[in-house]
Amino acid sequence: MSLPLTLPTERSAAVPGRIAQLDGLRAIAICAVLAAHVLQLPLGWVGVDIFFVLSGFLITGILLARKRSGGGYFSYFYRRRIFRILPAYAVSIVAGGLLFAWWFFKPWPLFVFFGMNLQPLWWPKPGIIMSFWSLAVEEQFYLVWPIVILLVSETLLLRVALAAIVLTPLLRVLCTPLFPSHFYIYMLTPFRADLLCAGAALALLWKDRTPRFEQLCRTRAWIGCAAGFGGLALLQMWPVFRLFSNTRSANGLDYSLSLVGSVSLLAWTLADTSWLRKLLSTRPMRYIGEISYTMYLIHLYVLVKVEAHVHSRALQFILVLAGTVLWASASWFAMERPLIRFAARGGHSKHAATAT
Repeated sequence: MSLPLTLPTERSAAVPGRIAQLDGLRAIAICAVLAAHVLQLPLGWVGVDIFFVLSGFLITGILLARKRSGGGYFSYFYRRRIFRILPAYAVSIVAGGLLFAWWFFKPWPLFVFFGMNLQPLWWPKPGIIMSFWSLAVEEQFYLVWPIVILLVSETLLLRVALAAIVLTPLLRVLCTPLFPSHFYIYMLTPFRADLLCAGAALALLWKDRTPRFEQLCRTRAWIGCAAGFGGLALLQMWPVFRLFSNTRSANGLDYSLSLVGSVSLLAWTLADTSWLRKLLSTRPMRYIGEISYTMYLIHLYVLVKVEAHVHSRALQFILVLAGTVLWASASWFAMERPLIRFAARGGHSKHAATAT
């Protein structure tokens, strides 16, 4: 069976068509998350940050394009999000309750209204559903950011995004003493908004890019990757800079270095025309990227089951990767891809009617 390499996608002011290597970037992100949870890779959490930056980039481009086209701005956007996000999310909740225990999803209103990242405030020992927190961050961002884009000019929008990049680390530093563990800073939206806004800022810059800017991204963005991710790795030599320490030093600097690395990696991915593009555009990488959403939702379920029978970390990783790919593939072909295409047909027909 041939892999589905192209799908209907929203018009984006930043990327006019589907860029294959962005699916490959998603594959890198999900593999980093799997490595963090299965192999206990110390900095694998940066995979989530890559997802955040990429989401801010794509969503901003899509909303800008829709704002220019006119007609059904909010209905179009949220229709697409609902069809893309809710079905797989609902299935993963049901699967978690049936495979493990329903009390993992307490208090239940948080899981109905995308407040899963608030769970530690009410439920001190969350279960294996911790991966849902980042979905909540993105959904909460989706409630605010479309309004901002609709109301302000692109120039002001860029300033807002840049202000968030500067102010969010300061907010993390100021609020660190208020929380007993690093999970609060790690999971609450106000403390992670800089990553999403960094992706938004790159969308604005990329949309109006000059040949010089594109060349700069192509030849120099790797330096930002090395500085961001390399600097973050270097700081782990000192316990005060490790996230688990919940210090102002760690909360102020670690996430910002991850931001620099993630944004630089995305810019490099967009501009590169050589080996990086070829690697990220391969069929396996693109396919893993396409099914990465469900892989992310259910990988901890698979890990818990595998850990009960297998003790080798390397073998665990292989089995978890295989299990999540199989599960996500079944979800993709049976449910997600048909719903995405259905939502795309509806959205395009509305757009065409408005345009005429």
